[in-house]
Amino acid sequence: MLPKERLRKADILFSFLVVLAGAAIVLNALGFPRGTELSGVRNDWYVSPALMPYIIGTGLILMGIALFFTGLKEAGTQGLREALGSIGRLFTRMQAPGAGSLRFLAVTASVVLTVFLYMPRVDFVISAAFLLIALMSMFAFEDDALLKRILVLYVLLAAPMIAYFASGLGARFEDAFYYASDIPGGLFLVLFILLASRAAGRERRGRFLRLVLISFAVPLLLVPVFKYLLYIPFPREGGVVALMDYVRFDLLDPVQE
Repeated sequence: MLPKERLRKADILFSFLVVLAGAAIVLNALGFPRGTELSGVRNDWYVSPALMPYIIGTGLILMGIALFFTGLKEAGTQGLREALGSIGRLFTRMQAPGAGSLRFLAVTASVVLTVFLYMPRVDFVISAAFLLIALMSMFAFEDDALLKRILVLYVLLAAPMIAYFASGLGARFEDAFYYASDIPGGLFLVLFILLASRAAGRERRGRFLRLVLISFAVPLLLVPVFKYLLYIPFPREGGVVALMDYVRFDLLDPVQE
């Protein structure tokens, strides 16, 4: 378990990553069609595909700034210098990372894998739940050994997904069945939950399962709001979103012929 001072230094490290991730999302969204540019016809700003990335990216930037000042208030300028030194040691000396550096590495790995591997290819609900479960479980328990196990588990489960898409199998299966990539993505998500729950141990299992429920509840609530109220598409609308479409359009509001 980390003492409070070291936790605040970890907050400083984490804040840099959050701000950078938010800025990257906003910059990438600048290339999305906006307003009248969408489909070559006049459209309101709130139906632009760029709106959701703007909201998420800006929110991450603001949360990162708030987290930085929270950590700085507790750790002081000395803590800031040590946090920056940890980043330097992580990337220059390549030593075994300490607790703060390990969390920085864990967040970096999970965000990068989600943004570049899962989000463009696997259903948004599955991808978002995977990311939230990984991040929340990495930070909910003040146990460095558990953090390492969860990080290694997340990376190991990403390896076959990388091979699946890099080999071209993903594209071939999707040509035959559009939702094919959701199957391995969902299976690896379930496997991650089972193995991480076992790694957390019996005493912490209940808390971990509550994190899992929250991680699923967030995208399941956000998707209907953005898709059906704001008409904002998602990076990948796979099987889960298609099931929502069936409920929304075929069950709740069917077209009468």
